[in-house]
Amino acid sequence: MIETDQIVLAELASLLLKDGHLSTLQEEELKRLLEKYPTAKDSLRHRLANTDIHLPFDLRATDTELEWQLLIAKYNERQISPKHLRNTMWNRKWKTVTGIAASIIILFIFSWLWKSYLKPVDYLIPDKVYGQKNDVLPGRNGAILKIKGRDEINLMSTQMDTSLSQGIELKGGKLLYALFQDGDSNPEHTLIVPKRSTLALTLSDGTRVWVNSESELSYHVNFAKNERRVKLKGEAFFEVAKDTERPFIVDANDLIVQAIGTAFDINSYTPNAKVLLTEGRLKINGQEKEIFINAGNAAKITNNQLLSYPLEDIEEATSWKDGYFYFKNKNMQQILDELSRWYGVDIDCKVTLNKLRYEGSIKRDATLAEVCSLLKDLTGYQLTIDQEKLTVNK
Repeated sequence: MIETDQIVLAELASLLLKDGHLSTLQEEELKRLLEKYPTAKDSLRHRLANTDIHLPFDLRATDTELEWQLLIAKYNERQISPKHLRNTMWNRKWKTVTGIAASIIILFIFSWLWKSYLKPVDYLIPDKVYGQKNDVLPGRNGAILKIKGRDEINLMSTQMDTSLSQGIELKGGKLLYALFQDGDSNPEHTLIVPKRSTLALTLSDGTRVWVNSESELSYHVNFAKNERRVKLKGEAFFEVAKDTERPFIVDANDLIVQAIGTAFDINSYTPNAKVLLTEGRLKINGQEKEIFINAGNAAKITNNQLLSYPLEDIEEATSWKDGYFYFKNKNMQQILDELSRWYGVDIDCKVTLNKLRYEGSIKRDATLAEVCSLLKDLTGYQLTIDQEKLTVNK
């Protein structure tokens, strides 16, 4: 039986062929499905990299829709008697037509997959120091900006300072917003930061935000008159511009965090979001409860209760935006999750991970092999890199 995911994969490919492009969410879903079927992905990569496909025509110059219509018209014109012979001949030739069309479609899919997803990645490099099969470069600045009702803006490869749209600039690797003029449309913006990426931005009110890997931040350029509200999936650090008339509100999974002028980190990778406050004061709502916390404290929902507790080290909240991993009081699974997001690798655990908590740190601009060498000494686990997979063993 064909799995539902396989049907979705086929539908996404068909949609791409019909419209010529996929939305960011659809592309992310396609990536997920390719990861789910690694054997097929590896097979496609191998075959496309090592097999020449010879065609009696230039596929790039072929209008497949026109060719399809011509083929149908050609065989519709054939009127052969008796009727049963005509039907028999038509069935045979229809199979030929559909076979040709299917071949063209398959070639288009293979070509697009190779170009978009299966081509060799530029962040895999040889390892000449740590004995790994290869090394993986760290992530870098990048994101996809979706503006409702408009074309998406790819910030993954844009390195130069540039004006992107009305009131939006990319400068020094950071996204800068200015207020829209009265009368201008004010659509929702969603900043999508995939694995191996991070991006800082300054909102129109002056609030600065650092968005971590595998995260999304949604907002309007011009905030409402009575509040400044954003929505977060994943992790971000906020330095909120002071505005006593308009509180700054972050919706993050099961928490609603309200600030006036503060600095804090929200981690909502898991269903139970966690807030770490470094400056000022916050009001937090969750599980039908409201609490206030001051700088140096944190809050999260545990056992369906919203609780606050002292923050042992401010660096837990700021380390990732300041450019280093902070492993203090984290277990191996938490550490591996961070590595997966920043280096874009799949984790394959061959052993059951213990619940021990570790302590250590290393700069995020280190290669994965260097981080694995540190973790081997720190945890005793063997970490092996093979292409885009990190295997954990004892």
